[in-house]
Amino acid sequence: MNIHCTQKLSAKLKSAGHAVSQTPLASEQCSSGTENSIGSWHANITTIQRRQCVVFCHDQTRFALALIGATVKELKAFDYWFSDLFVNTLLKAGVDPALIEATCQQLPALQFDTTCDRSVQGTLNQLIQELDWTVHYDGISVMDLPIYSTCVRLSKRPCRIKGMKESECFWPIEEMTKLLHSLN
Repeated sequence: MNIHCTQKLSAKLKSAGHAVSQTPLASEQCSSGTENSIGSWHANITTIQRRQCVVFCHDQTRFALALIGATVKELKAFDYWFSDLFVNTLLKAGVDPALIEATCQQLPALQFDTTCDRSVQGTLNQLIQELDWTVHYDGISVMDLPIYSTCVRLSKRPCRIKGMKESECFWPIEEMTKLLHSLN
């Protein structure tokens, strides 16, 4: 699965021992030889209350994940933490466990590049602002946020992408569920 990283996250991943391509990566292939249709993600690292947070946004569905309080240890085991966030956020969102299990069997290893799409980056910036606003408005520590519930809350929002009519929107959790159903 491709993760399109910002330059700041790319530098952190390189220092944690990950290979980050400066050129766009080709679409990954499933074990059956067909293209993996889960798609790619964008990711950025930010600092909230002196804690590093990695925020992910799925390119197609705008489904959001947030790794709060990311340390070098978590960055070294990025595949594990991404899978953990993805699966547990889907469970917390009420997605069918059988569908999640079937999806887990198809998750490829993460690959990183620095190719970014401005539309997805805009959504990613909005997610970071919402996360930052939440801790300031509620007056709590970012480390006290329940991670999976926070990811669900970030994905329970109406979303629009370039080319949509003013009156149209979609909901990331519903779109991700539809995408997972189409895979299985």
